[in-house]
Amino acid sequence: MEHEKLLTCDQPRVSVIIAARNNSLYLSRTIESVLNQSIPAEVIYSDDCSTDDSVAIARGFEPRGLVVLTSPYHRGVCETRNRGALVAKGQYLVFLDGDDLLSSDFIEQHLKSVQAGTPFVYGPAHAFGKGQHAGTFWDVPNWDDYDLWRCNTVNTSAMYARWAFEAAGRWRDCVRSMWDWDLAIRASRFGQPKPSRAVLYYRMHSGSWSSLIGEREAEQRAEQCSIVRRWNARVSIGAILSGRLPGLFPRWMAALAQSVRLMKLSTKPELVYLDNSRKASIRSKFLVEADKYCDTFETIRILPFPERFTWRKEQERRDKVAQFMASASNRLRSEMHGDIHWIVEDDVLVPLAAGEQLWQTLTAGTNPLNAVAGCYRNRHLPETYVGGWWNNGSPRELRDLPPGNVPVEVDFTGTGCLMYWKDRTPKMWNSHYQGVPAHDWEWCMAVKAAKGRVAMLPQVRCGHAVDEKNIIPG
Repeated sequence: MEHEKLLTCDQPRVSVIIAARNNSLYLSRTIESVLNQSIPAEVIYSDDCSTDDSVAIARGFEPRGLVVLTSPYHRGVCETRNRGALVAKGQYLVFLDGDDLLSSDFIEQHLKSVQAGTPFVYGPAHAFGKGQHAGTFWDVPNWDDYDLWRCNTVNTSAMYARWAFEAAGRWRDCVRSMWDWDLAIRASRFGQPKPSRAVLYYRMHSGSWSSLIGEREAEQRAEQCSIVRRWNARVSIGAILSGRLPGLFPRWMAALAQSVRLMKLSTKPELVYLDNSRKASIRSKFLVEADKYCDTFETIRILPFPERFTWRKEQERRDKVAQFMASASNRLRSEMHGDIHWIVEDDVLVPLAAGEQLWQTLTAGTNPLNAVAGCYRNRHLPETYVGGWWNNGSPRELRDLPPGNVPVEVDFTGTGCLMYWKDRTPKMWNSHYQGVPAHDWEWCMAVKAAKGRVAMLPQVRCGHAVDEKNIIPG
């Protein structure tokens, strides 16, 4: 047939998997929109044990090349899509719900954006039908401008390279209804996705997910966003081991490891140390102690960081310390591979629940914080906490923490116990803010300048060591 001849041309082979259950009212138009593409594709209908006449409708298209898969039991949408992918022959896979439509040049537009190594291409959606969002056009940003961890703009009908789809682990059913976001996060680890102009027509009706979005759904939606982030975000923990307090290290390491265990992450975190001790004996002690916790972390790396500096006056010392801390923070950022970084300084003792509470707070909501910190007192001014607001050209640090577990949004915080999104915060740490030597102020104010949000968590009260025996409690 002419259709079969077209499939053997030089265009990359595309398979479209229509996964549906009880969509008989809309199914014919959905199938027609795929069969009538400007560039033909293999079309598979994967039915999820429909109780209406969906299968009969689909079988009517078999003479035109439609492959029909049935199921004797209800599998759920993720397994239904994966079943279709298993029998698909295409290099590229497009998934379509049984009530939506593809623009006539949908596949053609997607293929225009494909480059070597592209894991998937994604396009806009146009809502139609009934409901408050009907007529809405959801455009898509370039990937460099895409805040991946804030919200999702990759719809179900993105076109995935088969290798990336398989490497990402296919569709999975652990994140309720945000399967497209979950898959996009995982697949984006294998290369940079590309936007396209392939328009999906998203049908709004009483049974569609988006038509149900309203005030009563806001809390539920925020919870689902949090679940997606917690399933997918990988954590890296970093520290600068100065060698100033080697006797504190066993206690510091034990507190950190116990806190990590309580986080119950889907994957173990990596731990990266920068060793600035410059003494083989101290480094050996670090290695022996860290080895006790190798089952808690995916990897533990201790990297030499021998930078040192000298000074004559106090102002010069402060400048040098700020430059050193910015340099070390940049080295940690480049070495840590996770999506979330947790910096814990070697003179800060974290409470047991610190990791879990910071993690839950940072990943929560529809518009998550960019960074969140535990609270610890200033060694030089113990009546204040390290963090606060910039007011009339000078810093105002917290003196009292509010009761409860509500994050306190601030302009700046310290790096003693700081957790942040790698891709939602500045890429570089600098040493001075408005001429003041403070790498933490500069970084936090850069977050704020980009309309990000930084907070301190009152219930995470850390100890701050003056020396190996004296700890200022939080």
